[in-house]
Amino acid sequence: MLTSYSGVGTRVDPTLCRADRLVGFVLGHKGHLPNIYTDLEVNYFLLRRLLGVKTADGKQAKVAKLSKDEVLMVNIGSTATGAKVINVKADAAKLQLTSPACTQDGEKIALSRRIEKHWRLIGWATIVRSGAHPIMEEAH
Repeated sequence: MLTSYSGVGTRVDPTLCRADRLVGFVLGHKGHLPNIYTDLEVNYFLLRRLLGVKTADGKQAKVAKLSKDEVLMVNIGSTATGAKVINVKADAAKLQLTSPACTQDGEKIALSRRIEKHWRLIGWATIVRSGAHPIMEEAH
């Protein structure tokens, strides 16, 4: 098995980095990273059946359509965050993220729904348009 580890030296306070607190965050030079978004418009595709979930008669459960005000979990790169469905039309939806995410238009994301106390993959989406969130400037 081939494994690769790499390290990055920063001047970030170690208390911010401990216990994987920075997992899902993106590090880069100011002005050279994708924007941070709180709202996403996506084209989505739902799976026909849920993986690993069976109904009372032993068949795989079907995936229900997205509904307005439903809360999903979206995976954007290594970031997992909640998303409230604001609007749904055919295969398009507008999502409001519970925490801002660094992404760009055209990126693919995973959609999961809470079923029987577990998050289950229900489909994927492509980001069509994003609503930017202003980045706070450093205090001088």
